[in-house]
Amino acid sequence: MDFTIHQYLLASNPAVLFATGTYEEAKQNLPQIKEILAGKNLNYIFVSHLESDECGGLPVFLSEYPEVTVLCSALCGRELPGYGYAGNIKVCNSDEHLIDGELYFQFFDYPSEVHLQKGLLCFEKNSEVFYSADLMLSYGNGGGKIVKSNWEKEVECIDSGRVPNEKYLLSLKENLLTIDPKFIAVGHGFCMRL
Repeated sequence: MDFTIHQYLLASNPAVLFATGTYEEAKQNLPQIKEILAGKNLNYIFVSHLESDECGGLPVFLSEYPEVTVLCSALCGRELPGYGYAGNIKVCNSDEHLIDGELYFQFFDYPSEVHLQKGLLCFEKNSEVFYSADLMLSYGNGGGKIVKSNWEKEVECIDSGRVPNEKYLLSLKENLLTIDPKFIAVGHGFCMRL
């Protein structure tokens, strides 16, 4: 499959990782993350929904950063312990804001979980980066490539293939148009400068 899987480290104070990647990817990426953080802690891991590329590497990061807190939806927070995760979890909700040091998160419900239950999307206001998880994915090798786009156009392009419930789809689009990001950090494909 011609598909790029991304993880993002925001080396702010506190530091946050958006998606862990699979277990194997996490093992490969951990040395680089440690080098970038240069002795600082990894404080948060944002998990949009339960899939191996979003949270499969949690055991790798928990062993290196035992105090890390996973930011996730209520469903994900209930399910992670069932998969053996024994670390800190903070359940976040739509339109909730979390402010900590240099970070200012705003969360959005994202019906990505099984049976259209709520996952999360995240906008980090200080960096003006929107983490779109699987919502704005594209195929092709997006490694190291950034395309130019427009926020309103990207929101308008979200269709029933991504959110197969008209009520949730309209609500999500309406909520996303309340923010004005400058960059979309996609889970898969080509990141977008806006």
